[in-house]
Amino acid sequence: MIGEKPIFYRKYIIFSLFFILFILLLLFVRNLYHQALHEKEGEKSEGLEKVKAYERVILNHFPSSPYTERAIKELLLSCEKFPEEKEKLYCYETLRSSLIQIRSLHEPYSEILERINPKIANLRANLKNKLDQGDGKEYERNFHIQLEILSYDNAPSLFWSFVTVFSLLGWITSLIFIICRGFKKPINKRCIAFGGLSYLLFFLLWVLGLWLA
Repeated sequence: MIGEKPIFYRKYIIFSLFFILFILLLLFVRNLYHQALHEKEGEKSEGLEKVKAYERVILNHFPSSPYTERAIKELLLSCEKFPEEKEKLYCYETLRSSLIQIRSLHEPYSEILERINPKIANLRANLKNKLDQGDGKEYERNFHIQLEILSYDNAPSLFWSFVTVFSLLGWITSLIFIICRGFKKPINKRCIAFGGLSYLLFFLLWVLGLWLA
């Protein structure tokens, strides 16, 4: 019996790793499928519908995705083609918000955000100036206010992002432990109690990490 424990734990670790890799593979395939699907929608669409389609491509981003690169290029071109300032602003703001939403521990395309922030600030200041019938000084003031807001660093906390990922793996592993060790014949109540407590702690830490990241 003593010699069986290391073998079981090795099998348990290998199974956990394969389970995590399987989940990651499913997410990769799902995102790849949706990116390809929405890219085709974008190619067939015009105007704001085109913007929405390429936004969905970006939101399904995965690292080093060529679909994301192409979607960003298409949106940058599309934004400049809109004749109305409101439509142009909507396009740039959509691009900006989608790039912010795909941030994690890594912050991709930060150079694109730096490039479009002044354009958004300019469009916002122009529209407000026209609405208020302001002068050049009012425009400058609004432009700098908007640029300061847009340039604010709202990237997620690296520490809490790490805690979120670590605790996610923790509560998934706890569930696997309960299933493999607790619900065997005879039922091991000690393993179920330990696994349940571990699951609860990791799950609460995961929720806290999502909240604070």
